[in-house]
Amino acid sequence: MSEAGSEETAEFRTLDAPTQQLPAVIPAMAHVSPDVTTHRPGLARRWLWPLLVLAAAALASIPIALFGTSDGPSSPRGQAPPLQWPPDVSAVSESPAPSPSTPEAPVAPPPAPPPAEEEAAPPRGTTSPSPPPTPATPTSYEAEARGNRLGGRAAPRELDGASGGSVVGWVGEGRDNTLTFTGVTTVAAGPHRVTIYYVSRERRAAAVEVNGAFATVVDFPPTGGWDTVGSTTITLTLRAGPNEIQFGNRWSWAPDFDRLVTGGLAR
Repeated sequence: MSEAGSEETAEFRTLDAPTQQLPAVIPAMAHVSPDVTTHRPGLARRWLWPLLVLAAAALASIPIALFGTSDGPSSPRGQAPPLQWPPDVSAVSESPAPSPSTPEAPVAPPPAPPPAEEEAAPPRGTTSPSPPPTPATPTSYEAEARGNRLGGRAAPRELDGASGGSVVGWVGEGRDNTLTFTGVTTVAAGPHRVTIYYVSRERRAAAVEVNGAFATVVDFPPTGGWDTVGSTTITLTLRAGPNEIQFGNRWSWAPDFDRLVTGGLAR
């Protein structure tokens, strides 16, 4: 083969050489045999500039060959694959995120027991007043009534102004001359008001016994005559239920007795 054909073949081989062989090819292409330069100087000068241009292009393509080569078989040579956004999350291996734990519902504390009811204490230093006694219905007991006991000389006498038309006289002037009211009944025990209706023209007195025990001595002012009825009120301690009340005077005469009226408890 001629020298010109050898140079053209070398040129095509240089263009088809791989990129990594360009550094070794470029000096070879740039090297001109002394024989060719000597025998055909015009041919060497004609290929000098094209060889330099090819060498510069080869040098410029080295970064593209190193950094722009695609990893996939379908990518064109020297082109970087297009960026994909968002990235394929299936290719990223991630540890599965733990599922959020369901918070436990707070347990409410048991309800506090209701406070015990306390009775309201009365203010200190004050006393609650006691309720007033219920007034009892006044009850009248006649002196001459059957069932009463007349001792000694005591006897009834008629008197128009008396409640029952009679009074009991001749009480006193000795131990045995007495008048005893029986069946004087009260609901509650305690001191009771007792009103004595009597007749006397002068001042007199009588001793009183309750249920066989001495109680008091009663002073009877004059009523204005032996046919005029007067009254006086005393307090006697009686028991609940029936009671006996006796009048007498062992040293002098007592007044004539008309009746007794008992009321409620004395205040």
